[in-house]
Amino acid sequence: MNVKLPKELVEKFRSLGLSPNEIKVYLLLISQGPLTAKEISDYAMVPFSKIYMILNSLEKKGWITSSVGRPIKYSARAPQEAVEIVRKNLERSMNEAAEYIAKELQPIYERMSVSVQPNILLFYGEPNISMKMVDVILNSRKELMLAIHHRLETLFEYSSRLSSMANVLKSRPRIRVLVSKNLVDEVMPLTTIGAEVRYREEMYGGGAIADDREAIIILDKGDVYSTAIWSTHHSLIELAKAYFDKLWEKSKVVS
Repeated sequence: MNVKLPKELVEKFRSLGLSPNEIKVYLLLISQGPLTAKEISDYAMVPFSKIYMILNSLEKKGWITSSVGRPIKYSARAPQEAVEIVRKNLERSMNEAAEYIAKELQPIYERMSVSVQPNILLFYGEPNISMKMVDVILNSRKELMLAIHHRLETLFEYSSRLSSMANVLKSRPRIRVLVSKNLVDEVMPLTTIGAEVRYREEMYGGGAIADDREAIIILDKGDVYSTAIWSTHHSLIELAKAYFDKLWEKSKVVS
């Protein structure tokens, strides 16, 4: 049997787990009817040393059946019957594999989820919020965004020292500082270490974002800093960056 089979038909058979020789043997039995192992080997041009392995595999998968008498003859199951058996076998095998994987790996995942879950912390009071913002500043490596809408005493005291510490931010990240108009003069010392400063007539809320790693967001609406949230949560950081960029684009450059 040396028939050129349609490529699509071969691909479909192989997607159901059949090897090229198994495909040839099944199609031979479909077209010729029951045959012995020797006849199948001859007609399908499959080495006789391999034929029983192929026949046993096809029978186990549900594509063929074998007779009881001698000589044993092999017959193809009707295609509709065969594919239904194969479908059920594949479903059972997949369900067993899925259950096993879930059972074995879920505990590992849950342990890792606990260890790698993003940190979220609350800070209370202006000194604590200011010093956490300083930590965020010092932790930045590629990009730092600062938004300041009211005076943070501790932060401004520290920013005046940054101007004489050019190596404090070792990798010299891009620094963007956005402030309300009345705070422009107080942040200008940061320009000596490469900061870009812009201002807005009015700002609501503030905070700091370091790279894609951490952000602190001040939650207050008034003049008193009492609460801020710090997090390494990716979605929160992306949201904060998007909001900062939107404000930055519509802000005025310090001349």
